[in-house]
Amino acid sequence: MHIEHSILQARLKNCLLTIVELEPALSRLNIHSELLNEFKQLKDIISKISQLNISLEEVTRIENATRLLLDELDIPLSFLRLNRDCVLQ
Repeated sequence: MHIEHSILQARLKNCLLTIVELEPALSRLNIHSELLNEFKQLKDIISKISQLNISLEEVTRIENATRLLLDELDIPLSFLRLNRDCVLQ
């Protein structure tokens, strides 16, 4: 049971780290300051994951939500990549 719990914690941590890694790109999109505060809270949660008792259903729900978030951000983030790769002549 301990191994399964550790795996669930690792899956949750992976989701949260994936979202936190978006912070620099999202800040270039001029996101609202309240969202920036949410990133701080996510970072705090990441440091406490080993203390959380989470279920498979909760982790699966968070994984699905993370996937949806990444899908929704695909176009704005691809726009940033395109602008970064453009060279002024």
